[in-house]
Amino acid sequence: MTPALDSPLEVYLLGLVDFDDMLALQRRLLYEFGERPGGALVLCEHPPTISVGRGGSRAEILADDEELHSWGVRVRWVNRGGGCVLHLPGQITAYLVLPLEPRSIGLAKYLENLNQVIKAVLHEFDMRTQIHADAWGLCVGEERIATIGVAVRRWIAYHGFTLNVGPFLAPFRLLSDPGRSEPARVTSMEARRQRPAPMSMVRESLIRHVETIFELERHTLFTSHPLIRRLALTHVNTYSST
Repeated sequence: MTPALDSPLEVYLLGLVDFDDMLALQRRLLYEFGERPGGALVLCEHPPTISVGRGGSRAEILADDEELHSWGVRVRWVNRGGGCVLHLPGQITAYLVLPLEPRSIGLAKYLENLNQVIKAVLHEFDMRTQIHADAWGLCVGEERIATIGVAVRRWIAYHGFTLNVGPFLAPFRLLSDPGRSEPARVTSMEARRQRPAPMSMVRESLIRHVETIFELERHTLFTSHPLIRRLALTHVNTYSST
């Protein structure tokens, strides 16, 4: 058994937040949990943004700068594993800031646990078959539904994963998979289930399975943070030429 954290997991439900604001919050949390016990799970959505991890490159972004601008998509280079990830409203991005050394969790086990969290959530929503890992995340059949990309500093893991709940899928054609020239094949929970997957229920399931799989006994819930500005929730659902 892995020992529980000395203090509860801090869970932040932050809605739609700016990607740069979230990077600033992660830096703050990394500093805090280097000085005190505990960990944090941040669940949020982002405006259209492509984050490029250490395993990604500009070559995987199929659109030129003009097309990216027409979609309202920004590009950010980040210090995490994994490749290019498109963030959109309707997709949960989960940032888990968790010290590894006190819990005797290596990076391989940590990544395995993240995979198990996502699979457990999908199973809970009746998606039980053909879920398998690929280079950057999890696929249902041949279509990616989740991405995983983490970083570790001072044996504190941060960044985390995305899970497509019900985003508009057309913008994913802006990205290719590593080593391929055609658009990535991507799906969502709602597209596969052919019925809604309420965001609030998915968030609750994620929190519960993070606690179970990482053997955390309790959490404290927050709906704001001083470093985060709330944004209006909108969906990218039309192509704009302006």
